[in-house]
Amino acid sequence: MELADIKGIGPKRIELLRQLGIESLGDLVTYYPSSYLDYSTCTPVAELVDGTFASVQVQLTSGPSWYSRKGLTTVSVYGRDAAGKRVALRYFNQPYRAKGLEAGQTYIASGRVHIGDKGAPALLNPLLAKELRGIVPVYATLKGLTQSNLRDGIRSALEAANLEETLPASLREKHRLPGRKEALWELHFPTDRSKLDDARRRRAYEDALYYFLASQELKAERKRHNGIAFHAQASLADYLKTLPFTPTHAQQRVLAEVARDMSDPIPMNRMIEGDVGSGKTSIALFALYAAARDGFQGVLLAPTEILARQHYESLKALFGDQCGLLLGSETTREKRTALQNIESGAWKAVTGTHALFSQNVRFNNLGVVVCDEQHRFGVQQRAAMEQKGNRPDVLVMSATPIPRTLALILYGDLDLSVIDQLPAGRKPIKTHLVGPAKRKDMYRYLAQRVKEGEQSYVVCPLIEKTEGLEGLSVDEVFDEVMELVGEVPLLKLHGRMSEAQKQDVMARFHGGEAPILISTTVIEVGVHVPQAAHMVIEGAERFGLSAMHQLRGRVGRGAQQAHCYLVVYEQKKTAMERLQAMLDTTDGFKIAERDLQLRGAGDLMGIRQAGEEREDGFLKDCPMSLLEAASVDAGEIYSLPSLENEQLMEAARQRYRGMEHIAMN
Repeated sequence: MELADIKGIGPKRIELLRQLGIESLGDLVTYYPSSYLDYSTCTPVAELVDGTFASVQVQLTSGPSWYSRKGLTTVSVYGRDAAGKRVALRYFNQPYRAKGLEAGQTYIASGRVHIGDKGAPALLNPLLAKELRGIVPVYATLKGLTQSNLRDGIRSALEAANLEETLPASLREKHRLPGRKEALWELHFPTDRSKLDDARRRRAYEDALYYFLASQELKAERKRHNGIAFHAQASLADYLKTLPFTPTHAQQRVLAEVARDMSDPIPMNRMIEGDVGSGKTSIALFALYAAARDGFQGVLLAPTEILARQHYESLKALFGDQCGLLLGSETTREKRTALQNIESGAWKAVTGTHALFSQNVRFNNLGVVVCDEQHRFGVQQRAAMEQKGNRPDVLVMSATPIPRTLALILYGDLDLSVIDQLPAGRKPIKTHLVGPAKRKDMYRYLAQRVKEGEQSYVVCPLIEKTEGLEGLSVDEVFDEVMELVGEVPLLKLHGRMSEAQKQDVMARFHGGEAPILISTTVIEVGVHVPQAAHMVIEGAERFGLSAMHQLRGRVGRGAQQAHCYLVVYEQKKTAMERLQAMLDTTDGFKIAERDLQLRGAGDLMGIRQAGEEREDGFLKDCPMSLLEAASVDAGEIYSLPSLENEQLMEAARQRYRGMEHIAMN
């Protein structure tokens, strides 16, 4: 049966489905919701949680009231729940939604909760009904294809498709997982929360199992072929003489591990974990140095142009004019020159961003690939870079500490090195909680510290003012701080600026032209400003632990005492638990363990819930215990040949299209 055979799916709709990657019935039934809205029970107003979706049975106490400002029209209707607690129903630029609403009417209102400092809790743009809507799946879609279009098509496909089982009964029974048919129906048309959770566990386990099976085969495949045996041990002794500092014991240990790997003909495949400021870059530079000493090229991939330019300065100190930079923002002439130098081998070491993945980039003899901030490159991109050389050594680095148990599971085919020591003399960053009442005093204090040559970052969760989240945007905070600090110059930085604008801002901040930078998290990775001594995180309750720890690591690179200020507006229990961990320790690995306990592997690794194709997306729904179980099962399946196990291996190969789209680094 084809898509065209399903009632309601004509040529136009088929074309739209193709744009979503849906080509067959099988694709349609496995086009999973990106999220769910749980409207299966009514919540009393007193128990509403800010930012969540909820349903409230409300009796209206007023008709609509209107408010317009700066092009935004807000319609508000007020009511009370059964306990008499007041709640607002608020619509933005949707005046028609309030038509016919009158005092005395009773509805079940379903929408996102907003609880501000003043006034009644509100439901934003709520849908009104006479009965509960249940658990509603939400799909990533595009213009011309509605949620109901997708649901109708998926229902028809589920009814028509032959939904064969893909997991052996032994594994389903071992982990108490539902069958495939039951799970698919529950994922798309949930009947209750418990069954939906079981279905999501089933999907997450199966995805994790295929991922780990692919990893097992890839690991074995790599060890079957020789790579390059560098004279790395001799290079290490010479490299150490070039360093203007004495490496920590942890750095020396990891340098020795990398040198040993590079000396072996089996391609190196090592991951280096180290907290912010632990000295990972010196390890990366050694790998490039050792390759160049033997006549090979090395490439250092950076996730941002800011970080790539910073790496380029380090390369120049080591390689002189035998190194180069390739960026997407460069002129055509600059790119042409860079491509020629890379292909001819004139550049022994190259750094850059995603521009290096281009098919136009051809290396003369690529010997080593280093990925900085490995989680910011997709596995397909990393595999593409490896294919630009003849089995090059691979070194990946992460400044996002991952708990060892999770790292060993997810990167089981990698040799893991941990730099668990900071350079001598580095003072621990002091972390403080700041409430709204002390916030202005804090900014005035930062202005005073400018006289001592100290600089400050201020990080906000939003770029522009957003209704219901006032005071948390770069634009608003910039204007407010400008009034508070008098003549002290300020700079502004966010992701919507061009690369040239970002570079200009960072150069001016680095040079001390403006001592206070108001920014989004664009400064999270790779910015090194030694004189930056203060980090302010506005709305800290909205950030994850690992993100806050990364931000905190942007300061304290100099000799002065550094401080991190967590500005908190809503002191909710879960948020305060996260913030307490920031106060308790500056150890990134302890913080990562706490983040794993509080939020799960998906949030820790930065997995987003919608609109993103990720091979490791199973992390979002897979509990740690099930993740460990899938890893163990994959090892047993790979090592014990049988018809059943070979079928699972073939399913993993199909999932990753012959392994070309997976590079577990």
